[in-house]
Amino acid sequence: MKFKLFPTLLVGLLLLAVPALLTVCAGHREQTGGPAPTPAAPLLAVSAPGGGPLAADGEKTVNIGVTDAPADINPLSPVGRVSAYIAGLLFPPLVEIDADLRYKPMLADSIETTDNRSFTIKLNQQARWTDGAPVTADDVIFTLKLMADAAVASNFAYMFAILEGLGPSGFLPDGETDISGVRKIDERTIEMVTKVPTTLTVFEDTIGRNLRTLPRSALKDVAPKDVNRDAFMRMPRVTSGPFKLDRYDPERSVELTANGDYFKGRPALDRLSFRVMRGTDLADRLASGEIDMNIPSAGVIPVADYARVENLPGVTTVGGQPLSASYLYINEKAVPDALQRQAISHAIDRRRIVDKLLRGAGDPADGYFNGISPYRNGSVQPAAYDPRQARSLLKATDWDVAKTLTLSVPSGDDTLARAADSVADDLTVVGMRVIVRTYDPAAVNGKLVKQDFDLCLMPATLTPVHPLPDLAYFLGAGNPNGYKNDEVEHILAQLGSEVDEAKIRALYDRLQVILAEDVPMPAVYSVKALGAVNGRVVGATPKDLGMFINVHEWKIRSGDAK
Repeated sequence: MKFKLFPTLLVGLLLLAVPALLTVCAGHREQTGGPAPTPAAPLLAVSAPGGGPLAADGEKTVNIGVTDAPADINPLSPVGRVSAYIAGLLFPPLVEIDADLRYKPMLADSIETTDNRSFTIKLNQQARWTDGAPVTADDVIFTLKLMADAAVASNFAYMFAILEGLGPSGFLPDGETDISGVRKIDERTIEMVTKVPTTLTVFEDTIGRNLRTLPRSALKDVAPKDVNRDAFMRMPRVTSGPFKLDRYDPERSVELTANGDYFKGRPALDRLSFRVMRGTDLADRLASGEIDMNIPSAGVIPVADYARVENLPGVTTVGGQPLSASYLYINEKAVPDALQRQAISHAIDRRRIVDKLLRGAGDPADGYFNGISPYRNGSVQPAAYDPRQARSLLKATDWDVAKTLTLSVPSGDDTLARAADSVADDLTVVGMRVIVRTYDPAAVNGKLVKQDFDLCLMPATLTPVHPLPDLAYFLGAGNPNGYKNDEVEHILAQLGSEVDEAKIRALYDRLQVILAEDVPMPAVYSVKALGAVNGRVVGATPKDLGMFINVHEWKIRSGDAK
């Protein structure tokens, strides 16, 4: 089975904005498409010191600082990490992945299969909408049909392409209204059938964590083409998660109040507040108590502030997992020879970027499988920094030293821009001419879609356990680099229908060997973001995976209510 990914879902939507830390190198950089954005004033609501309405005396409130503004909380197509977190707090997914890389029940009590094609989903028997109606199989199927409707154009539709009856981009074929691989068994049970056998993990990775069920009663009379513009998507009044939406200002704050009828139990908190601010303000806000915690990769504390935050009295810090990596996209029209791409990878001093730019708060990276991946092939070593080898490879391929490559980088992330300068410096040393040009993120995404670039440095976050859908995007037909390898495509097809873990591991091992030789898109570095939480909050751990699974159990220490 081949996953054909929906082209508008570029992982650039998941950019992690890491503030400027250190100046590493001098300028190859040119600004394109208008001036780079200047730092904005703190995006805080004026009615309270930390943003949003003031909590009532004695109200149990937790304030979370974020640097990723929740631009769109539409559960069908949330934009960015914070939007996805908030959408999940209102409309829980079937399952959610935790930091241990295991899936935990959310709206679904269980997902089971006996043949790796037919998956039975049993919903929580206590799940109810805030209007008192039960959450049913009809709601799940209704939402799934919206996801699969091309008129809705969900960013996550491609994740559902594994289902029988859906096309390669996850949409229903023209003229079809029902998904043949989905049927209702009873009011709380759904059966979903995949096109070919697949593992439970792949099913959970794709459908389980990306289907956020909406109430059919609220949207059944809205035409699919109008769903995204419906007022419900911006201010839903009927939800099923642990919190209800009270106030939404995407530039400043999102205020949630406890759902007393939440099916896992009424939250111990009264209010949960997301406060949008600059990363450089997080340390001050943590010190003053205006925020209680951050989300490591969505409330990014600058590395320069790590020591201060780690020494704040009453604040506990947690090191983040290296989930996101910055990748160097290489257009094969501009760099057609694998030996030339190997030269590029050998020329990059990844350790200098991590040590000097990130101050050690990250790891050198080279590939799609990071250190926490269960499928990392330990025998495939990252490309060593070796300028002499890089020069030799370029000479062997008769590289045109007069040729100039443009390295595109999205604006708004100073660390990424400085890393691009570092890469350009390294390539210049080995005999390649490179100019760094900065574009707004939407323009960079457009360049990737159109393959209108030479090189591009962009962060991306792959599905953490079984990254097949993402790998199909980066390596399969229509990938942004123009990369083509018949054996790789055969491996992807095998992975799409393989259920034996030993065979899956062997396929991933072979894939990593090939990619180390072809170098279609080397990673450069991954960031270990810092999480921090005030001791007044009990039961909460700042983390990028699974942070809100147990949010209904978070508590405020006695006497500390705001």
